[in-house]
Amino acid sequence: MTTRPFWKHMKSNSKNNFLSISIGFVYLWFGMLKFFPDLSPAEGLAKNTIHSLTLGIIPDDVSILLLALWETLIGTFLIVRLLRRTAVLLALIHMVFTFAPLLLFPDETFNQGPFYLTLLGQYIMKNLIIVAALVLLYKEETVHAKKGQLSNALGLKVSFQKFLQRNIPFVAKHVHRP
Repeated sequence: MTTRPFWKHMKSNSKNNFLSISIGFVYLWFGMLKFFPDLSPAEGLAKNTIHSLTLGIIPDDVSILLLALWETLIGTFLIVRLLRRTAVLLALIHMVFTFAPLLLFPDETFNQGPFYLTLLGQYIMKNLIIVAALVLLYKEETVHAKKGQLSNALGLKVSFQKFLQRNIPFVAKHVHRP
């Protein structure tokens, strides 16, 4: 079995941490702005989009606070590496909804045709970069989670065998020790 040099593991891990922290910082910053009325340039768009998606069930003032909370939690979790896989999933769900204005408000997002985006349309389309980075993070988190589950499962098996060997004399005589 070949092992990767320590510095390569750190280099790969550093890239993922940098991605996680930078995306988290953007989420935290944009989310915090939404807690203060009229401070976020995206507030009107966010309220209109949520209003359309929920058919007006959620009041605009409540929806913007819920969005602010959602974004700041995602940002905080990504920055401090807490529940990072869950945070990435929540961010990906959020990203799906950020593209809704392209369908809901085409007059505000496109100029003369499908390829002539307004500044708002460009603001939305740049989220493709964030989606790509989130997918990369999710893939890495899934790989690490599977490796952790495997090592935990093997560790439990070895620990259980040692427990049996120490505590049940019959097992100790008939079970081959590794």
